[in-house]
Amino acid sequence: MNLRSKKAFAVAGATLTVAAGAGGALAAGQHGRGPAGHPGPAAIATYLGLTPAQLREQLRAGKTLAQIAVAQGKTVAGLEDAIYKDVQAHLDKAVANGKLTSTQEQALLAQLKAHLDEIVNHAGPPAGAHAGARGAHFGGAVASYLGLTRAELRTQLRSGKSLAQIAVAQGKTVAGLKAVILAEARARLDRAVTAGWLTATQEQTLLDKLAAHIDDLVNRTGPRRP
Repeated sequence: MNLRSKKAFAVAGATLTVAAGAGGALAAGQHGRGPAGHPGPAAIATYLGLTPAQLREQLRAGKTLAQIAVAQGKTVAGLEDAIYKDVQAHLDKAVANGKLTSTQEQALLAQLKAHLDEIVNHAGPPAGAHAGARGAHFGGAVASYLGLTRAELRTQLRSGKSLAQIAVAQGKTVAGLKAVILAEARARLDRAVTAGWLTATQEQTLLDKLAAHIDDLVNRTGPRRP
């Protein structure tokens, strides 16, 4: 694999992980079509019979894509199919341009398919908490800071503990935890900016929203999938 294709594959994979919520991009104010590996707002809005602005408004209100689809008289299965086909079309172009191999495309599509239910059912402040807390949901940097493996972190989160509670129990500070989450989000978004998929202004908007919701993120309790 050459350096160019490695970079394209890595950034596309990061985009699926960081911004897998189409709602995240839409609620952040992105327009038009999404980057490779990321569903395009226009395609989703068109399937739902809405304008991108109308869809953003409903997502910002806390609705999930699945809820919006049902309210619009659409099926969730059809919504997932629309997202999948839109991403596939983008990746097909990347393969045609020599930026990805067919094998890499299939790997990204498999990753997307595995997360489709999560994407369409995600609710809450999508652009902030969602963008920063991912990285295989809570990423390797968060687990490392807490002195846990990802599996151990998942187990504790699923038991109903908050990230803040876990940090204190592990002898870490909540302030340090927040800093790690923000740094991990910035690193991933920096890659998206470098790849030309986000502008610096859009990145800063996402980071500002994450910072605004960081307390809610680290203190949220209840069973969840980290």
